[in-house]
Amino acid sequence: MAAKRPAKKNITTVKEAKKELPGKAVMYFGVPERPFLCPTCNRTLIKGIIYEHNSSSYCTRSCIPAPEVVV
Repeated sequence: MAAKRPAKKNITTVKEAKKELPGKAVMYFGVPERPFLCPTCNRTLIKGIIYEHNSSSYCTRSCIPAPEVVV
C-alpha cells in the first residue's frame, strides 16, 4: 500500500485574509418579563445570540451601524 501523504499546495493559490466582522457574539439568556430590545430595529429577544460592539448590544451584525468614513 502506498503511504498517505497530504496533497501538495498549489503555488498560484493565494490565501485570502479573513474579513474582520464587527461585534463580538455573546449568548443572551433573559427572562420573559424583561427581554432584550435591539436599539436599531426594536426586535425583542428572550434567548439567543446578540452582538456587542462599542459597549452597545445588537440583535444581528447587520443592525450594527457602519462606521462613518471622512473623505
